[in-house]
Parts: sequence; structure tokens; C-alpha cells
Amino acid sequence: MVAKTFLTLVLGVAGAVSGAHADDDVTIVKQGDQVVTMGDVEGFLAQQMPPEKLQNFLASPTRVNQMLIGILRDKQLAQQAIDMKLDQTPQVAHQLAYARNQILSTQRIRAYEASLKIPSMEAVAKEQYLAHKAEYVAPKVVDVQHILISETGRSEADAKALADKVHAEAVANPASFDELVTKYSDDNSKSNTHGMIPHATSGDYVPEFGAAANRLTKVGDISPVVKTKFGYHILKLIHLTPAKPKDFAEVKDQMVAVLKQNYIDEQRKGFMNQLDDAPASANPDGMEAFRVRYHLDAVEDIGAAIKAAEAAKAKK
Repeated sequence: MVAKTFLTLVLGVAGAVSGAHADDDVTIVKQGDQVVTMGDVEGFLAQQMPPEKLQNFLASPTRVNQMLIGILRDKQLAQQAIDMKLDQTPQVAHQLAYARNQILSTQRIRAYEASLKIPSMEAVAKEQYLAHKAEYVAPKVVDVQHILISETGRSEADAKALADKVHAEAVANPASFDELVTKYSDDNSKSNTHGMIPHATSGDYVPEFGAAANRLTKVGDISPVVKTKFGYHILKLIHLTPAKPKDFAEVKDQMVAVLKQNYIDEQRKGFMNQLDDAPASANPDGMEAFRVRYHLDAVEDIGAAIKAAEAAKAKK
């Protein structure tokens, strides 16, 4: 009943959430003593939804409805846990503290990335484009029509003989290929596709099929009989668009986006390395307690091992 009740509200809520102008304490839905506020939604989206997927997610009333139900359920269960004083147990307190640290850590990294002054990458992109121009090519597009002669219900020899017969008919009269598809092809999808295979060289098909399609050079050409794991095929070239070099304008935005992301990734890595490379010390007694608590009997003395590793590092 909850889902059914909320669904009528969601149609209006999705637009309100995406507007981002409402106060965080505005109630969106309520059940008993628990409410879902705009702040609750903001927290959920920040934790669970990548920015690039946000608008698509909010565009679906069903998904928004499910989100609201999930947040409300979590808040109800959380309140029950508080009433039971579960939040005061050491185990849960440790988990809450760890979750807080994770959230703050993520936010600190995001703040660092947002503070970066990213240089213009257009000149670098142009330089890369000119140095590797042969890599920026729109691939050849090959569309074919095919006839499949399956070995199901036939011997291999009979299937090959029939394929050869159909091939001879196709070569003798290429214009009859449509009729041959209807009459002979065992492709289950032929009633919908009539044997048409777009982008036959894209790599989405078995290698033998793609290679045969790639060898066709003139519209109307008929391939030799081709054997694949599905049976025997006869192909007819329907459309061919040759490979074409891409202008810099066609690839600039994508190249610049990649270069900017690479820059951010490198800067983030350096920022993190500063933390990782800073001197750290281990308490041998604490590491030994760690070993005992978690029954790490394979290591005789973790504290001593850590201390030895630090000493070795200091000598470098």
C-alpha cells in the first residue's frame, strides 16, 4: 500500500527534487512519526547516485517512488535501532564512526578536485591528434543480407550441398536474394529482419562472418559460402561506407574531456601520495593486540614486523 500511496505524489516530487531550491527540512512524504525530507533525498543522491546519472534517475517516477520508500523504511528501522539503544553498542558505534570517516574522506577528495585549476587542453589535444592522426578514423560500415543454412535436421554434407545450391542461384540472379532468404534461410529472425545484418564487420558477430562481410567490396556482391558454428551462410553486400579519417573538430571534445580527466586523476594521485608517503609509526603493542583479537596466528608478531619494515624504509 505504501508504494501505491506514494506513486501519485512522485509525479510532482521528481521535478521538485531536481529544482534544488527547496529547504532541506521540507517534508516530501510522511508515514506515522517518520518523514522523508528534501535533505534526506539530498543525502541519498549524494551517496548513491553518480552525477552523470542523476537526471535520468529522477526522470523516472517509479525509481523516485522506490527511493522515497527505501529512505522512509531506513529511517523507520534506524529509529527502532535507536530506541533499542543499538547505536550505543561498541560495534555499531565503530561502524558509524567509520561510515562518517568515509563520507568525509570522499567529500575532501571532491573538494580538492573542485579546487584544481585545470589548464586548457585543446592545444595538447591538437598535438596528439596530429601525431596519431591515423588512429582517428570512422570505421568502415558494412551492411549485408544473409541466408543461413543450418545443420539442424540435416547432415553436414546435406547442409553444404544445399548451401552450394542456394549460392549458385544467388550468383546467377542477385536480384532474387530476397526470395532466396524467404525460401531457404533457417535464421529464426528472418521474418522480422529479412536477413539484414547491419554493421556486419563491427565485431559483434562470429569472426568468420565478419571476415566474409569485410571482403565484399561492391554493393550487390555475393560472398562465397561461409562456414560458422551456426551453419553455412551466403552474404550479399547491401551498403558500404568506406572508413573515413575524422577531422579534429569531430574528436576535439572527446579528446579534451579525456585529457582533463587524466589531469584530475594525476593530481588526485599526487595528493593521495602526499598522505601515504608521510612518516607513520606503529605501536607494537597495539599491532600485537590486533593480531590476538583477529587470530592472525600466521604472523608471529605483527607489531615487530611493522617496526622492522619501518626501520628498513628509514635506511633507504
